[in-house]
Amino acid sequence: MKVSYKQGRPEDAAAHIASELKGSIFILYCADDKHFAESTAKLHELLPETEMIGTTGFMIHQHGSFAEGISALGFMENEVAVQVGVLRHVDTCPIKYLSQLQECVNQIHPKYKDTLCLEFSTGFEEKIVSTMKICLEPVGMRLLGGTAGNTGEGQPKKVACNGEVLTDAAAYAVIGSKMGKIEIVKENLFCARPKTHRVTRASEDGRTIFEIDGRKAMDVYEEELGYSDRNVTEGVFKNPLCRIVGADNYITAIFSFNPDRSISTYKNIQKSNLICFTDIEEDYQGYIKNTMSEITKSRHVAGIISINCILRYLFFENNSYTSSYAKMMQEMSNNVHFGVIGDGEQYVEQHVNQTMVCAVFTKEH
Repeated sequence: MKVSYKQGRPEDAAAHIASELKGSIFILYCADDKHFAESTAKLHELLPETEMIGTTGFMIHQHGSFAEGISALGFMENEVAVQVGVLRHVDTCPIKYLSQLQECVNQIHPKYKDTLCLEFSTGFEEKIVSTMKICLEPVGMRLLGGTAGNTGEGQPKKVACNGEVLTDAAAYAVIGSKMGKIEIVKENLFCARPKTHRVTRASEDGRTIFEIDGRKAMDVYEEELGYSDRNVTEGVFKNPLCRIVGADNYITAIFSFNPDRSISTYKNIQKSNLICFTDIEEDYQGYIKNTMSEITKSRHVAGIISINCILRYLFFENNSYTSSYAKMMQEMSNNVHFGVIGDGEQYVEQHVNQTMVCAVFTKEH
């Protein structure tokens, strides 16, 4: 596994990536939205035999982050086996394209002990995870993914597969490790409050909560957390919602507090869903370091793929933590960290917000 990144003109950046990752059988990349089509075409032109999937977003390097350029991770033939594909028309009928994913799973799953399906999407994440689950769940294959980010104003979200830029799709790679294990983890910086609530009225698309426990959503939120109309927007970073699924919790980021006292969110929440509110970890930096130490200790780490939410990244930026975070991830990954910042995260069978999901590739001793 090798990471390469380059800022500057798209053709120069692509040439640098292609030179550094020559010989890779699979490349995962992120490029800025403004030059995404150009970067994608050039990478495919320079490495036509290499399987690739890509997304837009902000990128992390060893010292911090950058918004324009290309970041890429290459895998060699002795490290992984891979099959790539696309779910198209994810807004209407992604299941129509499920046979390709099933074939990819059939090619990889029987031959490799540790496997992963990695995807980048342009939206409609709940449809994507529920569709992919049909093929992945029966064989116990895990899903990890991110939603394209850093999108230009008025522009559609974009992902790519083998040189083709897509605006209504999920590009995926089914990966089998030849090196060792693939550990996956999700991490958020919030503690769920013990008090639970029931959503009693929501919009048809599930992205706006009108009532919680039979009362206006903002009334319940402000009352429990001590906010008022004057400062409630602070809750976006400090007190997101949390959807309770069985014994686990999944963060739902707040998009807006609305004049009609409703709350709009980045993730679907339906009527009758059980939710709670959250508080941010006081020592979030120590919490992150402990999380990464726990999953990398006593392991020979070959590399890490991480996907961070844009709201989490903005919180890091506002608290001057991005540089420290990048350096820590570089250290934990043995200098092979591919970090993407997007607009949402997918973990197993859930779409989540304000979370970091990552895959840790290890080598057998």
